[in-house]
This record gives sequence, structure tokens and C-alpha cells, in this order.
Amino acid sequence: MELEHEDKAAIIEIVAARHFSSQNWNWISLNNNAGKIRRAFEELNEQYDDYPYMSRDWYVENSATKSVHMCDKWDEFKELIEFLDAYVQYFDFIVKGSDKKSFCIVSDGKELTDEQKNAIHHARGLRCNTFVFTASVPDDIGFELSQVGGGM
Repeated sequence: MELEHEDKAAIIEIVAARHFSSQNWNWISLNNNAGKIRRAFEELNEQYDDYPYMSRDWYVENSATKSVHMCDKWDEFKELIEFLDAYVQYFDFIVKGSDKKSFCIVSDGKELTDEQKNAIHHARGLRCNTFVFTASVPDDIGFELSQVGGGM
């Protein structure tokens, strides 16, 4: 069976996620969960508006959604949201190992586009690393279909 480009991309994302987990890194798929980061930002902003006697930094540091946004301070979170608004389509993951947050692009070995290179340049402005996770997936994948049991 011939694999489509979308199939290959999904397989590479699975392999990358498995690698991040095996390294005990905190990670989130931007393809599937970028909206969660935005909702967490809006909820923290609403909490602050409702109870302004605590600092915004306190809300970020003590957030139940901290594993989603991986930020420690309000300004950092705000910068992340602004960055994602402009460049989320060029990255596949946010990864945090140790104390350093990174953006990740998954690839099947093709060269980066000019848009991705530009997004990487802007990620550096956030003091974030960017890396490309490359994996090879065959164009064709074999399979076998066996009938077990039967009808009448």
C-alpha cells in the first residue's frame, strides 16, 4: 500500500513524540493542541481580571495548565501566544527538556521552506531553540489481511 504524505507525517510525529517521552521531556503537539494553549492564556487572563490582587505571574506559575504552555511568567506566556499567532503553522511541537523551551519541526528529510526559516529566526527572539526531527518512512508499507472465524 502506498502511503500518502499525510500518513508519513503522522508516523514521523508519533516517532518524535515517543522520543520526547523517552527523554522525559514535556511536550505538546501544536498540530493537535495549539488551541489548548490559547484557551489556557484566556482563562488565566480572566482569572486575573476577576481577582487582580494576585500578580499575573502568580497565576501562570501556579496554573493547572502549566504543562500545556510551559511558561513561568506572564510576559513569557504573552510572547508565546503572540509568536504562535504568527508562526504556529510552521512548527509541530513545543518541547521542554530541563529548563529550555524549544520548537520542533518534524520532517521526512526535505529542506526547510523559506517560511520555516523565517519562523525559526523569530523563535530565536524568544530565546527558544528550534530543532528538526527527521525520520525516514517508506513510500510503501506492506500488510496482511487475514480472516479469522467466519460467517455462515
